[in-house]
Amino acid sequence: MKLSPITSSHWYQIERIQQLAYGDDYCESMAVLKTKIAISPQTCFVCLDDEHQVVGYLISHPCDKKSLPQLNQATQDINSTHLHLHDLAITPASQGQGLPSLLINHLFVTLKTMDYQSTSLISVQNSAPFWQKFDFITDNSLKVPISYGSNAIAMSRLLSI
Repeated sequence: MKLSPITSSHWYQIERIQQLAYGDDYCESMAVLKTKIAISPQTCFVCLDDEHQVVGYLISHPCDKKSLPQLNQATQDINSTHLHLHDLAITPASQGQGLPSLLINHLFVTLKTMDYQSTSLISVQNSAPFWQKFDFITDNSLKVPISYGSNAIAMSRLLSI
């Protein structure tokens, strides 16, 4: 497996993986996802298999910690020391191969060279125990946008300085 920055040749495969991971519950338009990637391409990447097919992706971007992004809403570029891990998805066929760890660890290695102090995410589909393995904690100081539904949980993690 190889990690790579997201390029335009990956859009179709990202869209397919997103649909497989979320169905209609949390899918976003490619136009919206492109705004998130455009403002922070260095914190967004794909995992490619030996045939150069996308088998997973991670999208993260700076945001105002007091205002987590709505689902399916374009993201504006802001100067912030807070990063929002917006999406991580893996193809069903590639699950169980450690790809989430590969992507998340790569993100945190990348962040060591940047000025971020904290990161957040919105846990959906009962994924909080998964995120806790990466030192994310439930953060009741963060407000989950209503577009994520009543079962979503805001989580955060401080970054080592």
